[in-house]
Amino acid sequence: MRRIRTTLTTLVAAALFPVAALTATTPAVAHDNHEPGADDPALDWDNYEKILLSKNTGEPIDLAVLPDSRVLHTARNGAVRLTDPATGITRTINTIDVYANSEDGLQTIAIDPDFETNQWVYLFYAPRVMEPPYPQTTPTGSAPNSLPAGETEAYWDRWKGYNVLSRFKWNEETDSLDLSTEQEIIKVETQRGQCCHVAGDMAWDADGNLYLSTGDNTPASTPGANGMAPNNDAPGMNPGFDARRGPGNTNDLRGKILRITVQEDGSYTIPEGNLFQPDTAGTRPEIYVMGVRNPFRIDYDVQTGALVWGDYGPDAGAPNAQRGPMGYVEWQSTLEPINGGWPYCHGPNANYNEWNYATATPGAWFDCEAGAENNSRWNTGLDVVPPATAPHLYYGDNASHQPWPELTDLGGGGQGPMGGPVYQYDPDNPSPAKFPEFWDGHPFFGEFSQDYVAVFDLDLATSGPVTDIIDFLPNAHLTHVAQPIWDNVMDMEFGPDGSLYVLEYGDGFFRQNADAGLYRVDYAEGNKSPQARFTADPISSSSAPLTVTFDASTSADPEGAALTYEWDFDGDGAFDATGVAVTHTYTELGQYNAALRVTDPSGKFGVRSTQVTVGNVAPTVTLDTPTGAFFDWGQAVPVTVSVSDAEDGDTPVCSRVNWAFGLGHDEHAHPLTSGAGSCRFGVPTPADAPEHGVTENIYGGLVVGYTDAGHLGVPPARGEASLLLNPKTQQAEWFDVSNGVTITDDPDARGLRKVTSFDAGDWIAFDPVNLVNIDSVVARAWGRGTLHLRWNDPKAAPFATISFRNRTGWFELEQALTNAPAGSGRLYLTSTSGFDLDELRFVGNGVADVTPPTVSHTLNPAAPTGQNGWYTGDVALTVNATDNGTVASRQRSLDGGVTWANANNPLTITADGSTTVHYRATDNGGNVSSVGSVTVKIDKTPPAASIGGVENGGSYAASGTLTPSFAGTDAVSGIASVAGTLDGAPLASGSTLQLWTLTVGQHTLAATATDNAGRQGTATTAFTVTTSLADLAAIVDHYAGAGAFTTAGESRLRLHLDTAIRNAEAGRPDSAVRSLAQFASTARSATFVTDAAARTVLTHHAEVLTAQLSA
Repeated sequence: MRRIRTTLTTLVAAALFPVAALTATTPAVAHDNHEPGADDPALDWDNYEKILLSKNTGEPIDLAVLPDSRVLHTARNGAVRLTDPATGITRTINTIDVYANSEDGLQTIAIDPDFETNQWVYLFYAPRVMEPPYPQTTPTGSAPNSLPAGETEAYWDRWKGYNVLSRFKWNEETDSLDLSTEQEIIKVETQRGQCCHVAGDMAWDADGNLYLSTGDNTPASTPGANGMAPNNDAPGMNPGFDARRGPGNTNDLRGKILRITVQEDGSYTIPEGNLFQPDTAGTRPEIYVMGVRNPFRIDYDVQTGALVWGDYGPDAGAPNAQRGPMGYVEWQSTLEPINGGWPYCHGPNANYNEWNYATATPGAWFDCEAGAENNSRWNTGLDVVPPATAPHLYYGDNASHQPWPELTDLGGGGQGPMGGPVYQYDPDNPSPAKFPEFWDGHPFFGEFSQDYVAVFDLDLATSGPVTDIIDFLPNAHLTHVAQPIWDNVMDMEFGPDGSLYVLEYGDGFFRQNADAGLYRVDYAEGNKSPQARFTADPISSSSAPLTVTFDASTSADPEGAALTYEWDFDGDGAFDATGVAVTHTYTELGQYNAALRVTDPSGKFGVRSTQVTVGNVAPTVTLDTPTGAFFDWGQAVPVTVSVSDAEDGDTPVCSRVNWAFGLGHDEHAHPLTSGAGSCRFGVPTPADAPEHGVTENIYGGLVVGYTDAGHLGVPPARGEASLLLNPKTQQAEWFDVSNGVTITDDPDARGLRKVTSFDAGDWIAFDPVNLVNIDSVVARAWGRGTLHLRWNDPKAAPFATISFRNRTGWFELEQALTNAPAGSGRLYLTSTSGFDLDELRFVGNGVADVTPPTVSHTLNPAAPTGQNGWYTGDVALTVNATDNGTVASRQRSLDGGVTWANANNPLTITADGSTTVHYRATDNGGNVSSVGSVTVKIDKTPPAASIGGVENGGSYAASGTLTPSFAGTDAVSGIASVAGTLDGAPLASGSTLQLWTLTVGQHTLAATATDNAGRQGTATTAFTVTTSLADLAAIVDHYAGAGAFTTAGESRLRLHLDTAIRNAEAGRPDSAVRSLAQFASTARSATFVTDAAARTVLTHHAEVLTAQLSA
């Protein structure tokens, strides 16, 4: 097709309309006060209409228009939706299992250029479950900024992951993706657990080569960055903080635009003409463009071969002579492979230096023209990168920061360069809604933060400079004609009908915002489509039947024509009723898509749908933390979630709670942390958030969701609540709305800008604001006058007043807020004039968590297993902590608090002795509990018992004595008692044993020592008592001396014993035995032996000796 181009500058030359003559329906201002020709119908905004297709978007990310003009669109949580503009019905057709943290999740969707033949649909997403060599799954939460104590660099491997570009076959019968047909094409390695920049857009050239954009995977709030290039590879820091490892690395796929040729089996080859030739050491041949930060939207003009994209930039609001340029965003077009420069060069090819993040000192400046040196310790590529190419367009925070003031004047409120498509005019396209030929070959550009769409005029075929910028279909006009305004444009694509399809994020973060939507912009001279609007009441119930009243009386036709109203109550495509207001009774449980179509007399129509749920009412979620309240970065904000559910009751199942917190930045936000499973938690805020730069308006945003259990077979429903959190320091120029004031630069102002021309009747306002726990406010001003603080109305009575005296130079005054209003509202500041305002600082705790955790401990076993408070085995100590937010860590110390170790897991105490453990806990706001302590006494070692005075195994004559002693030792708990026994009978230590009283033979002494823990140790000693005729004589002497015999008895005993001795000595044992028998007979007689014990002893020994002699 031959392209006929009409340039904006050509039309400008013929235009005679002065600026003052323009109205809301004429084009916006172009560069150098040039005006496009308003006589061209393409530039008459009355010839366009913006039509709502669906409000059912989830958190909208990307769109793709099918050949039949139905629209596929994605949400970050993995949902793929299909919207039919003819019916207004949107269905979730697939859910991809994604890793959802920060900006990771499901990103882009695109259809193959040959879709009608091959049915391929492409997705770029972060898989939750990964393949080797990557971890199967990623840890929950955020990765730490620096290496945890005791860890090596290998620790970071657990946070490695990848985003994957895959394609799936479209199933025409089910109108969904066949997930079983997935072909993984290419993986882009990432560092997970951190924010930000994924990109992931796709385009194809005329030869079928696929272009894929990737983000730099590096946080804007990198410690020490301060809005400059985040090149932090200081020792121990997270590698994700160094952008040189990705976009600045010739051997890495991050921060690039890749160009590959996909094969039938899903593999790919490298086409000729990329930035690096295949097999070039230290490079990836897939790279077409390197050195980009977050090229969120790209497009390829098949007529000229131009690749175009928008690229986000860092946040510095002003240049720093010690480090580099201010933060710019960019738009670029190229016909050849290039290096965009990031993170060495930026904006107008302004260079950064090699800042030493470890010492905070400057290094050598990067060479943009010759190619910067990559000295990062994470660099795996070339030492010197290719020269940097400056972008076609760049812009900063306001009109004075760039050659094209329109880029900030058209909207205002931040920088969000989404880029957009190049229009391809087709004269053979029969659609009456296709855009005019005027726009052929022009790149469209969506500004996310400023809510506008612009069109650039340049010669893409020669990559010439931009010559004009036009504000396409301005919001002022859309408001004037009661059409939906541009509201955070997320993606734009021209469909096969030549209409512009637009996905808008709306105001808010991490959710389906109320003003998010899918739209189509048609060229429509004359009659416009009616706008379908209706209410449905009620839209849910806990049971069937449910009677719903539908009222479409707010639907409107731009020309005021009478409309016909058709209702499809169940989303089956057939209309069930007509009329402005109707009722319908749903008799069966289930979820239904109810749609309205309104049609004007010419046949043009508008559609709208909503979901009606019969059998389950969505829960209502309430947060105890108010929106608009104040905190300091680095603190945590405690949140308690309450839920009311018609079917499940008011006691939530806390495992069903999930939340996401993000760092808001002007009109967009970076998701930072998320959590689930608790009804009470602390939201951590990053201490390094101010690293975005002193000029940057940053804040916190929280979304909390609760999914109920479903009911009676009806799917679960989700309820949400959100809040915005304000940093206590607010630059005056960060106001949300104003009247009459001017913002000017001032290098001495805290944010490098100030509010001036602040006259009587002027005001600035911050919204939302909640002054709970704020005690005072400090205002920084210059001049003389009075500042009034008012609530919800600039004319309301002031609740606080600050009077400034006439001074030269900035000064601060503090005013107590004793009458601060309650609740959340809009804070107005009014002036009596005479001063400039720089900053407000709110003093007080706000909603930050300043309450430390409460700690306790649990021992297992709970009670001592021994005596006197002693344990006789190992003891497990668990440190318990509760907090009004989230307990971040528990710690314990074994040296009295000198050093602390992690106590998130139980500590097993194994050592004998007395162990004192100190413990504490820290919440995620940094609050540290008081220190608790517990002393655990363990004695696992039994005491040692000993026996003295007797030789183990020794033999002792029966006529002698022994004095055994019993003792015990215990080095831990000490000895409580020692007991002794002789042959099992108690025996006191130190007792004298008269051995003749024991039976002849072996005896056992035993000692039992008991320690204070109740443990016992024993010792035994065996000894033998022997006897002889001589021993028996000595025994007789003993008993004689004790008076145990009568005189006759003693005489007879001695006679018989002496005879036995003589016979034994003479070798006459038999005679000796007879004499011993007579001895025994006498010993048994009480007549002769009056002591019973003596009778027993003497008889026993006589019998033993008799046996010995007989043997």
